Amino acid sequence: MKAWRIVPALLSHIQPIAAAMREADQREVWASHRHTPEEALAFSLERSDLAWTGIIDGQPAVMWGAARIGSLITQKGAPWLLATGALETARRVFLRHCRGHVAQMQARFARLENYVHAENRASLRWLRWCGFSIESKPVLFNGEPFFLFWREAHV
Repeated sequence: MKAWRIVPALLSHIQPIAAAMREADQREVWASHRHTPEEALAFSLERSDLAWTGIIDGQPAVMWGAARIGSLITQKGAPWLLATGALETARRVFLRHCRGHVAQMQARFARLENYVHAENRASLRWLRWCGFSIESKPVLFNGEPFFLFWREAHV
């Protein structure tokens, strides 16, 4: 098994993840915002209230978190996750830990919502695993199909 740990996300984690980002994630960030992998990670991290990096065998391999949507009093957050192919080698351990981090996001925001590229199968599987609902009809961003996904806090 690979050595795995989760740490608070840092700017220094961006370059190694960007350099080896999964093709599906690269396509998604380009289609949604016209961002390069480095720009997408920096944009997401800068805006996030919560963000973590998964380190696999000493290398940053996945970064995820949640950014507030709207004003400071808004109870909505946009969850995001961008990864390298190395995440596949530690998928099981990541899945054991990720629900707890999603619960932390949900504790901060009553509603979590964002969009995922319709062809990003790994992200769609992860979202379902974490209990997100996914809209059945895609919307187009820059000519590419995206699904709205969301999860509500149980009050």
